Amino acid sequence: MKYIRVSALVAGVVGLVGGLLVGSPASAAGTSFHAWITCDPVTNKVATGVTGQYGVAANTAVKVEFKVESGYYATATTSAKIPAVGSTTTVAGKSTASGDLTVKGYSRDFPISGYIFYTEKVTATVKNTAGGIITSRTASCDYDRHTNVTLTCDHETQTITARVDGVQFNEPLPMGLEIKWERSTTSQETASDLVWTMQRFVWKTHGVTPVNGTISDVGFSDPATDRYYQSQTVWATVSSPYNGRTIGSGTATCVYSDHRSPAKAVASGQPAVKGYSVDFPMSGY
Repeated sequence: MKYIRVSALVAGVVGLVGGLLVGSPASAAGTSFHAWITCDPVTNKVATGVTGQYGVAANTAVKVEFKVESGYYATATTSAKIPAVGSTTTVAGKSTASGDLTVKGYSRDFPISGYIFYTEKVTATVKNTAGGIITSRTASCDYDRHTNVTLTCDHETQTITARVDGVQFNEPLPMGLEIKWERSTTSQETASDLVWTMQRFVWKTHGVTPVNGTISDVGFSDPATDRYYQSQTVWATVSSPYNGRTIGSGTATCVYSDHRSPAKAVASGQPAVKGYSVDFPMSGY
């Protein structure tokens, strides 16, 4: 029996607080402080901001500097660094009576129709009015229409397999492409044991050469054993070793075993950080 999660990145929002992934431009008092950025194909805008609580006194004026750390885009025939890299936008803000700080940063048009891939990373630095740094957070977003990542939890073969498939990688690249595979595992041996999570780390890097614009690569296919609970998450980043540009990415998660309750005994893929799922009309095939 196989349980598969396929992630095709259409649009992504990722906020980073240390090593913790948190979603969202949404604001809520009492939440941990984080930066956010969206690459939104619905509004055709890139937007940024910060929200949450982090040591800012009630009703205190601050200024937040939003710096574009990196960013790339790709079309079917070319790729380039986004023009905004290195730019900084400073916005004034003020915490609420409960110490919550919500500040909207820069926003710009996002010409989605011309892109098959887009990524942007921003660092938001909160300062007091005298210029002293209070805290800093980083966030990134990805938009991808040509990279699919599949993670398969297969009990029949007792393996967990990660694979990436892509199309329209047509840009002339003299050194081929590089795929960086990262992974994270969460497991619990028995009901009485602690739950362990191995944080995201680089597993391996592969070189691939597009054939008529198509790429395919197996990141790993590892033996797996049944545990009380076990899940895996993978991230694949496609880049050019020639110019260093990132031109594709994807992430996926699957659950190999889950015996925490009868309702969860049948493993199923968990929602990826970014992506979509579609119905599969199997009865008609």
